[in-house]
Amino acid sequence: MPDHRSSLQAQSPLADAQNSVEKAGRAVNQASANPSQETFMQAENALSHATRAVSQADDENGQALQQVGQQLSDVNAKLEHAKHEDPFDEQNHLPD
Repeated sequence: MPDHRSSLQAQSPLADAQNSVEKAGRAVNQASANPSQETFMQAENALSHATRAVSQADDENGQALQQVGQQLSDVNAKLEHAKHEDPFDEQNHLPD
């Protein structure tokens, strides 16, 4: 019987890492635009997933993986900046 894996299942680890970092970037943008405990938690979860995906990507595409790692660092820094400059109530801040 033929293998009918979806395109998501057939993705390379590097492609998964790139997609995860892009998704984390969107989640961080959402948290920056609409700061709340929920949006920050969603951004944290997306960043956690992206971090795992980047660490699991094999290094056969060294430069590409390095770029994805840099993008992940940039997204993480943006979230940290947004958490410390958001206008919502102090009691809703996530712990550092």
